[in-house]
Amino acid sequence: MLLRFAVSPLWETVAALRALTAPGRPPVHRRWAAWAEPRLADLGPDPSLLTGLATMPVVPEFLIPTPDVRSLDMDTALHGLPEVARPERVAAALPDDPRAGPLLDDRAGALPAVLDRLRRVYDAVVAPVWPRLEGLLQGDIERRGRTLVDRGGRAVLDGLPGDVGWHPDGAEVRGRPVVAGERDLVLVPSAFTWPDAYLRDGPCRLALCYPAHGFGSLWDRPAAPARDGLAQLVGPTRARLLVALGRPGTVSELAARLGITVGAVSQHLGVLRAAGLAVGRREGRHLVSLRTDLGSALVERATGG
Repeated sequence: MLLRFAVSPLWETVAALRALTAPGRPPVHRRWAAWAEPRLADLGPDPSLLTGLATMPVVPEFLIPTPDVRSLDMDTALHGLPEVARPERVAAALPDDPRAGPLLDDRAGALPAVLDRLRRVYDAVVAPVWPRLEGLLQGDIERRGRTLVDRGGRAVLDGLPGDVGWHPDGAEVRGRPVVAGERDLVLVPSAFTWPDAYLRDGPCRLALCYPAHGFGSLWDRPAAPARDGLAQLVGPTRARLLVALGRPGTVSELAARLGITVGAVSQHLGVLRAAGLAVGRREGRHLVSLRTDLGSALVERATGG
């Protein structure tokens, strides 16, 4: 069994939609929901099957396929969804469910409508806050990745929130052992999953989605002290770099934005990563850096936004 991590904007979009439509919304999401609800309402009634599928007690596996890489963008996720949502997987996920009918009988019409609605929901309520969300999720991965290196997979699984623990053949979820076999076990942090972790049992890999570390304070906006506080804390150049990391970028892109050398950016990024204020993700041959939630909190305290 290979234990790895992944971040998915598709998963977060479905989870965000569930959070907005759930009758007992967690208090931690009220600030975001107050902003997101009117934006979702502006889209109008859902003409597709998306809302019905996303709000089922168990979201169908074909709607939120487990990523095969650590990070992917929404375009890539949506592009790959038709290959996953094949008729046989739809029928297996929704046996004897009338909601499967359109996806089986009129797939050419029903599936594009679901994809279009997913894109619209993402653009409305997730994309504007995605840099902040991704910083939280990637920061969680960095934190647990260090645990994996230092103490092994058992310590990672035993440290997850929810009723989750290590099992010799995979994981234990709510007292039930789950055998991974030859499949990967992919840990997927989420800002909208609370209070439990849940398992997605797919044919190629298992996915365990759990509340990301620090999600409870994600939408807090503390009062800002003096604007030069950040520079006093981390130094003027690192402060500028940390502000710039609100928009993810490569070392060369960041150097161009700040007007400093690539070597200086690399050196300062190393310090910020070691302090847990920034993380890097691989996109093809490029390493893209962004702020963690802790880094965003420091910037917001210093700038008031």
